[in-house]
Amino acid sequence: MIMIAKTIDGINAVAEFVCHRLLELIVCVTFLQVVMRYVFSNPTKWSEETAMICLVWYGMIAAAICVRRHQHIAITFFRDLAGPRIARFLDIAAQVAAFIFALVLIYSGLKLTELTGAVKLPASGFPKSTLYMSALAGGALICLNVIANLITNSLDLPGFQEGSTSA
Repeated sequence: MIMIAKTIDGINAVAEFVCHRLLELIVCVTFLQVVMRYVFSNPTKWSEETAMICLVWYGMIAAAICVRRHQHIAITFFRDLAGPRIARFLDIAAQVAAFIFALVLIYSGLKLTELTGAVKLPASGFPKSTLYMSALAGGALICLNVIANLITNSLDLPGFQEGSTSA
């Protein structure tokens, strides 16, 4: 079980690397667009769509990584008032809810990807399905991270406490 959690943490490390590169690409493409538009009065046609695709992918992957690290906003007032057994149950219930949400995300992303498969974005020419494939990737990573969270919680390993940064 520990090996599964460590493998998922390795996948998160790769996802984090991808997020960093996407953020760098967003900054570079946006900077290029500003320079081309205001310095040369010749804006690019493809830059806004490219930055949008990168931003959507960045958001989905980063949100999934935050599931593993427990860095999403949470209202813990009632959980903190409850005893340790109820608090643990509520933590597990929150993970199960995240897993169900991820399955809905995967299903919806799959349907949207199929629906827009042949459609191309007008300026960049990228397939429009590229936008919705991010939901598939993010949903799958959320599922893996929930599994890792449940494993580490069931074994009482560090990594399930709020605000933890294990990855």
